Amino acid sequence: MQRFPLRQEAETTEEVGVIYRDFQQGMGFPDVPSFIRVQATSPGMLAGTWGLIKNILLEGALPRATKELIFVAISVDRECKYCRDAHTACCRILGVEENTIQAVMEGLSEELPDHIRDVLQFAVKCSSGPHQLTDGDFATLRRHGFDDEQSLEVIATAAMAIYAITIADATMLDSDKLFSSV
Repeated sequence: MQRFPLRQEAETTEEVGVIYRDFQQGMGFPDVPSFIRVQATSPGMLAGTWGLIKNILLEGALPRATKELIFVAISVDRECKYCRDAHTACCRILGVEENTIQAVMEGLSEELPDHIRDVLQFAVKCSSGPHQLTDGDFATLRRHGFDDEQSLEVIATAAMAIYAITIADATMLDSDKLFSSV
C-alpha cells in the first residue's frame, strides 16, 4: 500500500499537468506512471525530478538505452521491483532485445557484450560504493571508447537511479500495469 496519493491530472495544477504530458511524451509511455503521480503532492519535487529525467535520461552523449539498462542493473542490485519494472518497460519501448534485458536482470551474465557488462558493473559499483571506484574502473570505460562526458553521464545515471529507488521504495509504489503492456 503506497504511502501517498497518486494524483490524477484533473486533481492537479496546470503546471503539474504540463509535466505529466511532457513526461508521457518524452518517456514514450501510454500513461503517466505512479512514480510521477505520487510526486504531484509536491509540485517543486515533481518539477525537479522531471528536470533530472530530461537532462540525465533523455539528453546527453550516452545512448538512452544504455542509461535505461543502468537503471535496470541498479534496480536489480537494490531489489527495487518498481524501478526494475519501470526501466525494463523503457528498454522494451526503446527496442532493447529481450535477451539483453534478461541477462541484466540475471546479474550481468557473460551473455552481455563486454562493453555493456563493463559499463553496467561500473554503474552498480558507483551506486553502491562510489568511493570504491578505482582508476582501473575508469580505464575500463575509456578502453570501451567512453569519453569523459559519457563517463560522467554513467555516474549521473547511477546517482539518479538511487534517487528514484529511494522515492519508489519510501512511498511503497506498486508496479504500474502499464509496464507489462509495453
